[in-house]
Amino acid sequence: MKVSVLVSKKDPVGQTVKKLGYGFDEVEEDVTDFTYSKGDVIVVLSRHESSSKIPTLTVHHVGNPGGTPMGGEPRQLGVAHPRLLTSIFRELRKLNLGVEVEIEATHHGPTLRGVPVIFAEVGSDETIWRNETLVNRFVESVLRGIEGVNEVDCRNVILVYGGPHYSKTAKGLALTNCISHIISKHFISELNSEVIHQSIERNITRPNTAILDSINRERREFITNLLRLNNISIEFR
Repeated sequence: MKVSVLVSKKDPVGQTVKKLGYGFDEVEEDVTDFTYSKGDVIVVLSRHESSSKIPTLTVHHVGNPGGTPMGGEPRQLGVAHPRLLTSIFRELRKLNLGVEVEIEATHHGPTLRGVPVIFAEVGSDETIWRNETLVNRFVESVLRGIEGVNEVDCRNVILVYGGPHYSKTAKGLALTNCISHIISKHFISELNSEVIHQSIERNITRPNTAILDSINRERREFITNLLRLNNISIEFR
């Protein structure tokens, strides 16, 4: 498996990575909507933004579960790579940098067809994006995650529906399981059957378990009926 690590010339973390001397491929476009055709899987190193400005390292799969896209296409999920995302997350957790490490819900583009894309991000403001010591440690950790991907046991692959954008459920489960798509509570009301089908099928390793996190009865029944048709084990939180 060839993993292509990618940065954007427009992205401040990408600029810091380049300044540090890494020779990763660069794209001209914004990280949320680019075209690229090298490798079997793409790992994008980029900025993470949040209103809290709390220093945070994150990983997530890509896609737009709802009708208002942020790069890519509406109601289209990218291909998830649960083993690789989990491997990178576990390596980031080992860093002793005094920052949070989170798994975010699936969001934004690009929604490339057939090629898994994982985002590994540094947040959450300009001082962190330009911090060469932190960014260097972050990059080295991501590379260790890529290198050690085949050591991760993915007998249990988890989907998460509901819960916050920073998925506490996925974060805990990732210590002993692999994490597929996460559809946060913000999209549950507009979630349709096609996106649920995509969340199951657009995976390098097919999920076998779904966690439904604090979803109301009507939407819970709709989601569980589709999951059962696809032989997905279901747990409720």
